[in-house]
Amino acid sequence: MATWWSRWGTAVVTAGSILASLVTSVAMEPSCNANLGYPGLPGIPGAHGANGKDGPKGEKGDPGESGLGWKRLKGEPGESGPPGRSGLQGNPGQLGPRGPAGPPGEKGSPSGVDSSLTSFFSYKRNTIQLPPKNLPMRFDGPIISGLDPSMEGVSLKDGLFKCTIRGVYFFTYHLSAKNLVCLSLKKGTETKVGFCDSSSGFLVTSGSVVLDLIEGDVVSLQPTDNNAIITKDERADNTFTGFLILPTT
Repeated sequence: MATWWSRWGTAVVTAGSILASLVTSVAMEPSCNANLGYPGLPGIPGAHGANGKDGPKGEKGDPGESGLGWKRLKGEPGESGPPGRSGLQGNPGQLGPRGPAGPPGEKGSPSGVDSSLTSFFSYKRNTIQLPPKNLPMRFDGPIISGLDPSMEGVSLKDGLFKCTIRGVYFFTYHLSAKNLVCLSLKKGTETKVGFCDSSSGFLVTSGSVVLDLIEGDVVSLQPTDNNAIITKDERADNTFTGFLILPTT
């Protein structure tokens, strides 16, 4: 739509053109009447008319070229960013198949323990008298005698076993009694374990213990207040046995 000033300029130019044409026409024509004067000047242009209506919509233009198909150059890779925070620990996975057995390991070094060291005893009680309470029970002699001195074992003096080789020992006893028997197996003056057994008649009882001993420790089997040990019957055997399981020196 034309603006106001463009319309006004167009009107002025048009009026000027008409005036020039009239002046030229009058000058060229021969004068018919000497009394007639020259034509007057054109009047002032009139006011502009109302704005015209918009013209019809133009046809749709041809589509432009698409830029999506253009291949651009690949840029240089950027620097690596800092590592991110560790994520949450996932659930444990399923147990995998068992792997093959490994090769045999190397032979270990010797432990330094002399397995040739031995210490043992096995004695029998033949005394008829009842053993006194709270004192080491006496055993008279080894069950097996007449062997090589290295095989006879350790002697029990006054019913006491005295340790000469540091190590772990096993002790056991078997006793015959009537109605009731109670005993304590002691290391020195310390009771390591107590045993009691009872019956309406005769009984045979036994007990055992493992002790860790050092050189000089003394072990004994001692009856308590309640005991009725039988020794006068040939079928009533009372024995006390001990031996070294493992030296620790």
